Amino acid sequence: MKAISVEQMRELDSRSIKKAKIPGFVLMERAGFGCGEKIIEFIEDRIHFNKIKRFVILAGKGNNGGDAYVVARYLYENTNIEIIIYSICDIEKLGDDSKKHAGLIIEDVDYCIKKKLTVKDFRQGDIIIDGLLGTGTKGLLRKPYDNWIATVNSSLLTVISLDIPSGLNADNGQFEGDCIIADMTVTMALPKHGLVIGKGPEYCGLLRCVNIGIPQEYINETESDFEVYFSCDAEKYLPRIPVKSYKNSVGSVLIIGGSKEYYGAPFLSALTAQRSGAGMVRVAVPQSIERIPDASLSLIVKKIKDNGNGYFSLESLKELKPLINKSDVIVLGPGIGTERDTFLFVREILKTQKTLIIDADALNIIAESPEIYHKNDSNILTPHPGEMKRLLEAFDLEHFNDKSREEKAEALAECLDATIVFKGARTITASPDGQITVNSSGCPALATAGSGDSLTGIIAALNAKAHEDYYGATAAAVFIHGMTGEISPLGNRGFIADDIHELIPEAMLRISAFA
Repeated sequence: MKAISVEQMRELDSRSIKKAKIPGFVLMERAGFGCGEKIIEFIEDRIHFNKIKRFVILAGKGNNGGDAYVVARYLYENTNIEIIIYSICDIEKLGDDSKKHAGLIIEDVDYCIKKKLTVKDFRQGDIIIDGLLGTGTKGLLRKPYDNWIATVNSSLLTVISLDIPSGLNADNGQFEGDCIIADMTVTMALPKHGLVIGKGPEYCGLLRCVNIGIPQEYINETESDFEVYFSCDAEKYLPRIPVKSYKNSVGSVLIIGGSKEYYGAPFLSALTAQRSGAGMVRVAVPQSIERIPDASLSLIVKKIKDNGNGYFSLESLKELKPLINKSDVIVLGPGIGTERDTFLFVREILKTQKTLIIDADALNIIAESPEIYHKNDSNILTPHPGEMKRLLEAFDLEHFNDKSREEKAEALAECLDATIVFKGARTITASPDGQITVNSSGCPALATAGSGDSLTGIIAALNAKAHEDYYGATAAAVFIHGMTGEISPLGNRGFIADDIHELIPEAMLRISAFA
């Protein structure tokens, strides 16, 4: 889904109203109702209705305030939860569309105009809906918005922002003074740049986008430097599986990893590959590893000759080659270590022409000796920030270390002729030909050891039968991985990488009925 500027969104709204003859009142209603649906989904997933006492709707003067009144009406009609609207101004000061929508709800719920907020205006169990300031915000906050935003942020209550957290610049993701800290932001029509760049990811929380009916031809004509990836983008990568499928026809994955120090990492990758749809998953580990984790009975585990101390070596290659030849995708790196013998081993594996997903210590080995890397447009590299820094320096791209995350990923993808997955909050996927996608899914639950290994397995499974759309399949895998954190019943603190594979089927089913 294209990421756009504030001015581009204004132009899309204007064209839809003037040329497509869609009334502004209708666009606002679609936006508010769509946000209401996402709010209810959020509550069902993460809070549960019995813990909610009130919806507190904060309505500003502009169209964002109008959206807030529509959301209030939707929640009033679709839940039994008490609703109160705190408005910045009398409805007579609103624009025509906002005024009409406000008139449809204020007689049915508690409504009051307030010049100032205090913590006494909120209660335990409130959900705050932020409709104060929209995408036109620039510069220092004026009164009373500074007071309202500071009070909301000090309330320690769940906050959901409409279109953008109030105070955040929708073009650059920056703010002056203060900004709403949202737990979820529901943006409208298309995502705005500021949601995913600058400080945007820190203040937006979960990210959702609702369709308000902007004509597709207008969207197609709108230019964009990058995309933000949502569920609708991932759907085509989880199509109907042919009835006559068999295990090898839906993808065969080989995970090469593990060492005496990190014996669990390749199994995290293997389990997620299985749960993501790979029909055959093999795990190749050094023979001298003393401990093999209890894992799925349907995994095929191969102990490969090593140098006798628990690390892959050149003598491992003979046994591995037949496994590589009968696999669609090879994962190289989880837990392999950086021993000298392992370096020589990785150098040889990198020569394969199969789709190769390079992760963890395999990336560090390449960063130490970049001359061993073989360009192949089916390669997929998955660095975290530290690994990215080392790779940029290794390939004479160190001047990009001061650039944006998007620029770093794009530069490395072009240099290595590979798909790059730059991991972190709002993971970035970049293709060799300059396409960039910022992932919208995910939450702090995924900041846990082994999460990256788990992502690697999902990427492997989706690329096993991707028909050379490595970039698209990889972006879909990144989205699925993020979804597992969002839907986890274990919260942000109780979630560990071992939980990810069990949540993949549910995450995929939310994206596609064919999952």
